[in-house]
Amino acid sequence: MKSTEISTAEHITYKDILKQKEYLKIILANLINRFGDSVDAIAFTWLVYAITGNASWSALIFAVNQLPSVLLQPFAGALVEGMNKKRLMVLTDIIRGITTTLLVIFYLTGHLNPWIMFLFTLINSSVEAFRLPASLAVVPQILDKKYYTYGTSLNATLSTIVQLIGLGLAGIIIGAFGIGCAIAIDGISFFGSAFILSFLKIRENNLHKGKLHLKEYITTLKEGIFYLKEQPVIRNFCLLAVLINGILAPLNSLQSPLIYEVLGGGSELLSAFSLAFTAGMGIASFLYPFIAKKFSVRMQFIGLGILTGLELYGYPLGEKFKSHTACIYILTITVSLLLGMTISIMTSALSVCFMKAVKQEYLARVGSIFNAGASAATPAISFAVSILTTFCPVAQIIRICALLCVIIFTVMALKRVRLE
Repeated sequence: MKSTEISTAEHITYKDILKQKEYLKIILANLINRFGDSVDAIAFTWLVYAITGNASWSALIFAVNQLPSVLLQPFAGALVEGMNKKRLMVLTDIIRGITTTLLVIFYLTGHLNPWIMFLFTLINSSVEAFRLPASLAVVPQILDKKYYTYGTSLNATLSTIVQLIGLGLAGIIIGAFGIGCAIAIDGISFFGSAFILSFLKIRENNLHKGKLHLKEYITTLKEGIFYLKEQPVIRNFCLLAVLINGILAPLNSLQSPLIYEVLGGGSELLSAFSLAFTAGMGIASFLYPFIAKKFSVRMQFIGLGILTGLELYGYPLGEKFKSHTACIYILTITVSLLLGMTISIMTSALSVCFMKAVKQEYLARVGSIFNAGASAATPAISFAVSILTTFCPVAQIIRICALLCVIIFTVMALKRVRLE
């Protein structure tokens, strides 16, 4: 059965989103950030290893980049709820721009070392723990619920396109101008985002008057936790976010071994894998509003969840075609494209349904718990996978993950888990 919220969006189109001037500012700021991050993703990875020369340091800095999202966000949301969110978003972007610029200066002057990289990564990721709930909570203040589906889809589609452009240009920028230039672009993108957001026109409610005292903060935090406890559908959305990230964690952490050991490919196949997956996400995010009209929320999660497991199982099948390069490429690109599409539809549905289900005054608090739980799944599962690889082949791990995915979503269907 289709939900009422889906049917109310019948007459909304992408043209209506283009008339939402304040939301377009949010999208533009996101696109500038996404371009900088996509260029920096490759450059920073190279820089970490070039400076440290040590895989352990690389893993440590990666963990530090994830940790604040897990540890700080659940507590940051209660603070963000009563703060001026526009001002907070601008300020956090400026701070990240400054730290990234300082990183480039230290690198170009030859003073950069692992501890400085550790510190700047910790600062940026900690600041982001406040930025994410603020950006989530500000959307209902500038966009009506009826526009959520198309607004989220447009943002995701354009972000994917910009990400593909950034990833494509990253190698050229690094090769022609060096790692410093690539990271500087990321720093500039933060300042550009802050500049765009400074023109945002919103009327914020429920702001803290004066200083927020500890007792008031604890009360606010408890209210958010109690609200989540009393809302089974929203709790299920949080668990779904953890599940989706958990499903992808083994594939992400074993991406290179899968390509090289199981499929017998090289860097070209790895590139094809990434491009096909990202392209699939972009295509599906654009099509999501039309899919949302045709299928119930339950079908979008349960049906596609089972399909995700079947798609994952497709990768190890490539073992049988190692001697046929063309078949390996066709299989990898097809599975990656389909997987990117199903994951994109599920995450788009999750984002839209979550924002519609949570009351505006609780969005930052509950959203921070939502993001923290989803973020925690990646390092936790990746760590478990790293242990599992010592006595289990890569192909077998992917098969196990695929079967677990099918089983979990099938059980959810049989148990009639509440999602609407």
